[in-house]
Amino acid sequence: MEIHEWMLNYTRQTEWIDRRGLILWIAFYTGGLGGGLYLVSVFFNSIWGMFISWLIIAVLKGGAHLLYLGKPQRFWRIITRPQSSWLARGFIFVMLFVIFGAIQLMLSYWLPDTAGEMVFKVLTGITALVVAVYTGFVLNTVKAVPFWNSSLLPLLFVLCGILGGFGISVLIALNDGNIDLATAEAGSRWLLLANALLIAIYLWRAAKREATGKQSVMEQIRGSSAPIFWIGIVVMGIIIPLVIAFTSYAVAEMPPAVLVFGVACEVIGGLALRYCVLKAGAYSPLVARSEQQ
Repeated sequence: MEIHEWMLNYTRQTEWIDRRGLILWIAFYTGGLGGGLYLVSVFFNSIWGMFISWLIIAVLKGGAHLLYLGKPQRFWRIITRPQSSWLARGFIFVMLFVIFGAIQLMLSYWLPDTAGEMVFKVLTGITALVVAVYTGFVLNTVKAVPFWNSSLLPLLFVLCGILGGFGISVLIALNDGNIDLATAEAGSRWLLLANALLIAIYLWRAAKREATGKQSVMEQIRGSSAPIFWIGIVVMGIIIPLVIAFTSYAVAEMPPAVLVFGVACEVIGGLALRYCVLKAGAYSPLVARSEQQ
């Protein structure tokens, strides 16, 4: 049998992060952010937060997915086969979120505190949760990429989305009395700590479980993705927001400009996390190392 280089070495996947794959990276992140923001907004009963989350998913995530596919007919073929993949199910839940969310927003505006509004809040909340978490399942089902094949990935993505939701809620709280600023900041503090811990556990497990997973981890902390990992995720996504969050807890009032900067860092950190996870995904060699020698 003829042996090629890609059969002997770790091969990084490129379809979902290079060139047009960058559009999919944006779609993956905005789905988590929009879904997380909706769940947080329901908790605070903020119609502005719900509306912004609807726009994020309907326009940014939905638009990015359509741009990635290129041909509309491919989109319709995917959604008619939900049993085929998590990607197909994700398209369906995005559509359901857009429909349910539009109805809920109209009911919240014209008929608040009615049974109909409550029903559609529940339906939209369920679809928002699935939209936030399903990209983790999309990657988790790719068995050929060990770095993605972790049960922690869906949990990491949904917690990152809810963290972003609390961050955006901090900004909305500056103009929306329905959102308590102190509560939104407290949610951000605890979720920043939870996300930092979960990222560390995820990387540790990936490095210990399989040689290709270890290669993916090393690519992030020492390889070409290291600047994005350390600056984007660690510094901007964790350290700076944590410093701002705990300083805000200690002082009487934090300047709005500092809060905006902290939320911007959280968003950059979420984008960097998705980018590093996609960029570091690599296929295992088909020929075992012992067979190569």
